[in-house]
Amino acid sequence: KTYLPKVANVITFGGNSVLGQSDANVNANLGQPFGWVEAQLNSRSNSIPHVCKWVSTEDGPVSSTRPLGATAGQALSMDCTSVAGGNAPVIGFAAWSRQVAANPDASYGRVVEHSYGRTHTVPGTVFRDVLKDGGEGPEMVVLPTGRFSMGSPSGEEGRDDDEGPVRTVTIGSRIAMGRYEVTFADYDRFVSATGRARPGDSGWGRGSRPVINVSWNDAKAYATWLSAQTGRTYRLPSESEWEYAARAGTRTRYSWGDEINCRQARYGRHSGGECSDSWDGTVPAGSFEPNAFGLYDMHGNVWEWVEDCWHSNYEGAPTDGSAWTTGCDQERAVVRGGSWYNYPQYLRSAFRFRGMPSVRRNRIGFRLVQDLNP
Repeated sequence: KTYLPKVANVITFGGNSVLGQSDANVNANLGQPFGWVEAQLNSRSNSIPHVCKWVSTEDGPVSSTRPLGATAGQALSMDCTSVAGGNAPVIGFAAWSRQVAANPDASYGRVVEHSYGRTHTVPGTVFRDVLKDGGEGPEMVVLPTGRFSMGSPSGEEGRDDDEGPVRTVTIGSRIAMGRYEVTFADYDRFVSATGRARPGDSGWGRGSRPVINVSWNDAKAYATWLSAQTGRTYRLPSESEWEYAARAGTRTRYSWGDEINCRQARYGRHSGGECSDSWDGTVPAGSFEPNAFGLYDMHGNVWEWVEDCWHSNYEGAPTDGSAWTTGCDQERAVVRGGSWYNYPQYLRSAFRFRGMPSVRRNRIGFRLVQDLNP
């Protein structure tokens, strides 16, 4: 086999004509002297396909692939239209080139190897990395960079003193975050590959439910394994990255507003409220609507480990989005988001709690972030 180098920017965009549109034109630049370039659109529902065809090329094929004969640096153009007829705004692209070996009996040749180049500059892009063992990693969503006010104002209902002082934090690094909490399906692949202890599911089921009974140390080990499997850098989010992602541009108690009900999140088994009668345990990931960043279950279902160790307030906390791992209680790691078990105020975007890094509970899971190349 002849392998192509990884290409960071196979595809480029013309202006802002892609985002939010149901029809889009894509400008691609082929990074190799031969091969195909293919493109895939991600719609806001991530399930509505688009039909693409190349235009303004030498031979003008009507297909979603560019055939043999393309030269390095050749500019190609593709028109993509939603099959749904305008009901699927485009939120991102994935593009890749394929090296092919010439075959005199076939017009398009034989695929030898794939080389992927993802457009991680587009917030909202959903992708999954291929694992060395042939599987796929968890779904990830590219987050926008930005600034936000971390913590809760003094008048917020349910506020605790450890949620302040409020400070402005800049998330300037390009990251993607798990679209869902890491599921049993994701984690069990790691267990099978490494021989690590298999966490129990408390009788609620595995598969697409968030993994539970995992410690902070377990989450770190999974991130290390996933990084080795993909060649990418996966890690736990910092506490500020987590809150930035949970808020998704809002300043309300929850990402959808100041009130909460059982149709919005999994919570309240022991709250004595409307959700307590029959709700015991987790639900499959993605059972409720996502926030504005396209992330599911940032409120409730399971607590989520983050990288930071516990501080009793934000005095002296970083403002650059990095994890705060010094001058703290090293025997306590931060968890965020609340769980199926908790009162609704524990699900607020600003609420903080902690646990020993070695502890395993059926109320705690995690999600990861991936550092994207600049």
